[in-house]
Amino acid sequence: MKVLELKFDTEIGKIVTISISDPKPNLTPDQIKTAMTAIIDSDVFHKEGYKFTAINQARIVARDVTEFDLMS
Repeated sequence: MKVLELKFDTEIGKIVTISISDPKPNLTPDQIKTAMTAIIDSDVFHKEGYKFTAINQARIVARDVTEFDLMS
């Protein structure tokens, strides 16, 4: 499973993360930056009443999970 994490700075200096499951493959940094800028400019999201003010970081996190059958 892959997750795209978009990290933003807020007005009070805290970092907020928006996680998106199963992002499109082959995303480019320009596409991600454009989307993050649109999120900031739309002023829709707030953390504890504080606006997102800047792009902090973006990354794709990949996780591999192996389950064990313990009920046998």
